Amino acid sequence: MSAKASRPGAKSAQPSETSLDLRALQRTPGFMLRLAQLKFFEGFYEEFAALGLTPATYAILAIVRDNPGVPPSSLASVLRLRLPNLIKILNELESSGFIKRHRSKSDRRAVELLLTPRGAKLIQDGARLTQPYNERMLAPLCEAEQRTLLELLNRILPLEPSAKPA
Repeated sequence: MSAKASRPGAKSAQPSETSLDLRALQRTPGFMLRLAQLKFFEGFYEEFAALGLTPATYAILAIVRDNPGVPPSSLASVLRLRLPNLIKILNELESSGFIKRHRSKSDRRAVELLLTPRGAKLIQDGARLTQPYNERMLAPLCEAEQRTLLELLNRILPLEPSAKPA
């Protein structure tokens, strides 16, 4: 650091974050949604770290819990994941004993996903953390605003298996 920059009252050549004009970005939904996602993911990793859950593994386990026998292709579609990326995560979940794959009885070519007892316990433990986590993350909003936020997000992002994966 130069002597000039370290003197009290010396001005930095670069503006500080607090002096930046961010109004244009604050009016950009995509930018603000991305920052919100980062904030929520950081909070998620802190809250769910002890369980070893990531946002992706939590979502996968919750969907398999609520939809026993779901095929990987439907899971990839609703989570906007490429099938090869999902398969890698499923392999890890299966080798850890949280899910199992089996052949469909109606179509022997199809694979279906089920939770193991260990996977059911993990998502149950994760689900217990979800409400307090959501309350903490949404604390700046009143209950009505929280409901409105979720309603608006669900209108912008309807969760349909037909959506294109990322």
